[in-house]
Amino acid sequence: MTKNRPQVPAPPGADPVMRPDIAITDPEPPRRRRRSFMVIGSVMVLAGAIGFAGLMNASSERSDVLALARDVPSGKKITEQDLRVVALPDDPGLKPVAAAEKDAVVGRRAGAALSQGSLLTSAQLTGRGGLKAGEALVAVEVKRGMAPVDALRPGDAVSLVTRPQEGATDKEQSELPQVAGRVAKVGVPVSSGDVVVQVAVSDVESGVVASDASAGRVAIVLKAGG
Repeated sequence: MTKNRPQVPAPPGADPVMRPDIAITDPEPPRRRRRSFMVIGSVMVLAGAIGFAGLMNASSERSDVLALARDVPSGKKITEQDLRVVALPDDPGLKPVAAAEKDAVVGRRAGAALSQGSLLTSAQLTGRGGLKAGEALVAVEVKRGMAPVDALRPGDAVSLVTRPQEGATDKEQSELPQVAGRVAKVGVPVSSGDVVVQVAVSDVESGVVASDASAGRVAIVLKAGG
């Protein structure tokens, strides 16, 4: 908006002085400028977010892998209902089982307790018979009182302790052999209280354990945290 400055009359006897008209422009209201800056800032933020999202999608490929849909106890067979498929960015530090291997996973056993929501890895699985590579399954018949039968569960870590033979020396009795194992199955005690426990042990030690077990000289000790 332009305003014309009024002419000031010259005093009597003085030459009239002509003053040029000066254009006066009203400044833009501050509120209008502030609103313009806000609009420009919002557009820049939105453009940056879109660009970042596009960069992330372009730089990270995703793969379908298997996760646990519910808790699976150690030693239990894995069913289709125990699994679900999730998409994750490729990461060399993660080695979950691919979703394409789902059919091969179903029927295998959990080598440890599996928690809902966690990714499934090959190291958490045992064979369909519950055995890992290099293991053998031994049936150990234990007498009443020689195993905590009520506390044993599939997947428990145990020690198989061989009792000394009759007439063994004090040194032989003090050097009782112990073999580490993992419970695969616990049978039902018979009327005498004896019970058969199937234990996975090292293939190298399986022969000795089987021989001692057939003689009824093996006791089972449940390890802490087993």
